[in-house]
Amino acid sequence: MQKKIIASFCLFAVVYLNQHASLTKTIFTNDFSFASFAAAYEARFGTLLPAMNRASIVPASFVSTNSPLAAEKDGVVIRINNENISIQQDDGTEVEVSGLEPDSYRLFERIKQGEPIGTPSGSIIEFVERKNGQTISSRKVNVHE
Repeated sequence: MQKKIIASFCLFAVVYLNQHASLTKTIFTNDFSFASFAAAYEARFGTLLPAMNRASIVPASFVSTNSPLAAEKDGVVIRINNENISIQQDDGTEVEVSGLEPDSYRLFERIKQGEPIGTPSGSIIEFVERKNGQTISSRKVNVHE
């Protein structure tokens, strides 16, 4: 971590002192040259400091209201109500799906990968994946008719 902080400080100092130089402007204002610089930096020092501990925002995907959602992995239903279903997957993760009308499952019933879990009930479906109570990922899906 110290190496990363020192490298970031040195990078900041070099850019600040040379901010009006054409090479610096080219590297940090053109997309392709910045991408190659960032890749070289990350290969040597790891993730850029501003990006550390930041959850990436996944672009929304789309699903049709006519098709039911399928289970991504094998698991067991651990919670179910009128617009939510939670599945404890065999790999130890828990997936909560909100915004759908679940199929007729009972608590602790097994679900296999690819089986339908429900149909969209509104305009957005949200998936939240957790492991040991910690959120691993979340994503929203826009529903189109």
